[in-house]
Amino acid sequence: MLIYLIRHGQTDWNRDRKIMGTGPIPLNDEGRRSVGILAAALEKESIQAIYTSTVKRASETAAILAGRWGSNIVEEPLVNESPYELWAGKRYSDLSGDPDFELYSTKPTESKFSLGEGMVDIQRRALEAVERACAESAGPKVAIVSHSDVIKPLVTHFLGMDLDDMHRISIANASATLLSPNAGSNRLRYINFAPWKWKP
Repeated sequence: MLIYLIRHGQTDWNRDRKIMGTGPIPLNDEGRRSVGILAAALEKESIQAIYTSTVKRASETAAILAGRWGSNIVEEPLVNESPYELWAGKRYSDLSGDPDFELYSTKPTESKFSLGEGMVDIQRRALEAVERACAESAGPKVAIVSHSDVIKPLVTHFLGMDLDDMHRISIANASATLLSPNAGSNRLRYINFAPWKWKP
């Protein structure tokens, strides 16, 4: 089984380094362009199903991919972004010096960034989504469209890394990371594939 973990395209808030949480922030023109390039690059992979976060920027990304691939879209709230209730709407620079934000940057499992869940909970639900996609898929390839801080906990799991090291991993907008989750022999085939970086 192959799982393509795809981060949503860019929004104006990404560009301005503002924390979105689950807010209904749409893709911007660059976000739609880069997702289109990623869709074209992966078109020959014949991905039949796309499981997507229900957050607007992710569902828009999934729609662009499905339009190119002819894939079925399945809404999957388990890969939604955290609400980040305490920080949503703020720029990263606004949080400079905030002790809990500093903790999130260095030891995210101990940060209280959300009222309802921690990073361990995010990793747990994201893994459940991967297991569900693998169980339900009629084909050997599935895409999951999600968010950086959902994809990074998944990658740490499949690489056997400590979850607190998740910020050592960079996941670009409109990028794909390819997992092959097999019992006893999980493999990360590539990470952060972003073909729009090389296409004018």
